[in-house]
Amino acid sequence: MKQKKAAPLTLALLMICFSVTTLTAGAHISQTVGVKEGDWMEYDITITGTGNMPPTHDVRWMRMEVLTIDGAAFSVNVTTRYANGTMGSAIWKFNFTQGNVEGWTIIPANLGLGDTFFDYSSNPTNIVIQREEQKEVLGATRTITYGNDSIRQVKEWDKATGFFIGSVEVAKNHTNKEGWYFEDLTITCSAIATNMWDRQIFGLERSVFALVISGLVLGIVISISTLIIWQKEKLVALSLRLSPLTKKTISATIIVGVVVFGAMFIPSIWINLGLSNAEANMLMQSFWMGLILASMRFRKSGNYFVHWFLMSAVVIATLVSFASVFMMWSPADSSLGAYVSSPLKIAELVAHSVLSLPAIILGVWFIALWRPNLTTFPDKSQKIVKLLVIMWVLSYVAGIIGYVLDYTTLLGAY
Repeated sequence: MKQKKAAPLTLALLMICFSVTTLTAGAHISQTVGVKEGDWMEYDITITGTGNMPPTHDVRWMRMEVLTIDGAAFSVNVTTRYANGTMGSAIWKFNFTQGNVEGWTIIPANLGLGDTFFDYSSNPTNIVIQREEQKEVLGATRTITYGNDSIRQVKEWDKATGFFIGSVEVAKNHTNKEGWYFEDLTITCSAIATNMWDRQIFGLERSVFALVISGLVLGIVISISTLIIWQKEKLVALSLRLSPLTKKTISATIIVGVVVFGAMFIPSIWINLGLSNAEANMLMQSFWMGLILASMRFRKSGNYFVHWFLMSAVVIATLVSFASVFMMWSPADSSLGAYVSSPLKIAELVAHSVLSLPAIILGVWFIALWRPNLTTFPDKSQKIVKLLVIMWVLSYVAGIIGYVLDYTTLLGAY
């Protein structure tokens, strides 16, 4: 049964974020709203100690998402999951000017050591920021501030946004307004996910790190192909020792290996490391782009067979990727709306379609032209492969620009 009443939900969360305070300080400073519409944070909640929480208070997960902002006032949609699996939701109203901070869950932004914010509750007072430090939070280094009182043993906020990221609160020998008695319970609330900042890897935002790695992948693939061409004479000598059947077997194995590695292993490796689908896809596309450019180097050196099988591996792998996406696509959970949500998104979608589809068609045509020992292949494939590479490069560049606009702040806010 779904619990939707705001009153029980509010009481439940008041158990997590009590509104009674005892700290006192001087006048509060500028009440800056550091959140924006769409910002959200999710939390895990654990309850330990002696006694049991009443069902309406036994919250184990919470999500807070900012809805609308009007000056110093804003509203937040709070969703909770109880221990029995039922869900609840309510709209919380914040107003920093009036001191409505809903149990310190979101406070004014950029408050430093000794600064205060106003909490208008049953005992109106100014709350002091007692200390701050740099801390790793959800994959990024953030400035964290702290405050506490007799009930909130520890309360932590992200300084730049004012969102609380964790709390430890004790209910000991306490009877609430509903008459529930709490013997000796400790409620620990910890942030587990957010969209307000990006995870950092080696000091870089995750999205920027993925962009750098994609460039490295592209450079490494091209460098390896250059090294192989440089060792051409040794490779030719080795090739003369192999039978035609052995050569074909080795070539087929390499093509399959490249397809499997690019289409399956690269995305899975990077997703397991915490990169998003978009970041893993960009990495994969950089790998394909590197192989295409490498294949052109082999063509220029006169090795048309290596040129053909590298190009074929990329085209086949791309077709496999597209096929897997279409197989998993469902009208019920389609995310097409995300691609047409703005003129810029529509332009990106059109650019990819106009450039990618002809490139894939030309790639299939290119594969079909190949015949073993076909001496006319270089001439027949010359125009096709030029158009293929031009379209593929333009599509790749369009994809990189779209990624930078959508997932990084390198060209401004996204």
